[in-house]
Amino acid sequence: MEMLEMGIGYLKELNGLSITLRVLLAVVCGGVIGLERGRAHQPAGMRTYMLVCMGAAVVMATGHYMYDVFQTGDPARLGAQVISGIGFLGAGSIITSGQTKVRGLTTAAGLWTAACIGLAIGIGFYSAGILATLAVYLIMARFKKLEYKFLLEDVYCGVYVEFDGTVTISDIAQHMAGFGLEIEEVQMGKQGKEFRKAMITLKNKKEESRDTVIRQMEQIHGVRYAKYIF
Repeated sequence: MEMLEMGIGYLKELNGLSITLRVLLAVVCGGVIGLERGRAHQPAGMRTYMLVCMGAAVVMATGHYMYDVFQTGDPARLGAQVISGIGFLGAGSIITSGQTKVRGLTTAAGLWTAACIGLAIGIGFYSAGILATLAVYLIMARFKKLEYKFLLEDVYCGVYVEFDGTVTISDIAQHMAGFGLEIEEVQMGKQGKEFRKAMITLKNKKEESRDTVIRQMEQIHGVRYAKYIF
């Protein structure tokens, strides 16, 4: 028990092993959160979250180092700037789709939280960083279905679609219009050799369930894959 406490105390100090652990742990925690965002086809994916979390950890460790070496200043000052400054990066992921639908709020909140996790890891508060990472992953990956189940369907909804050359956006629009769903916005993704990608914003006037919308989309000839993104 005493050896364990000594080991934990050693890792909370600034040394080569603790710095390596903090950087690697920040990369892993950021990657776990970013993995879910990447699966949801959000612009801020795994690498973005890794960099944000690691950068925050390095900033916090630098503040700790400056305080130890120069014996002056506040070790939390640099970290405070990260908390406020990360808002600019998060704001860049928020866009307005259609007339009233705002997208990217969860991504922005996730980036801010990833930075906070990085700060905790950077100062040596490993347990808080790991627990917060697990909590964020559960909220983003698992609570989404729970939210969809208990909340009313949104007027605007977004669908990620992969389709081949036998179908066009016009064909998809005509098919969905027959079920009271209007296409408000289309963002075309990278085109592969065998299929194309698009993020389609639909106006769900009849408040159809998300499962119903996806089923209707998948019934279109030429559509290979469809998934809700918001």
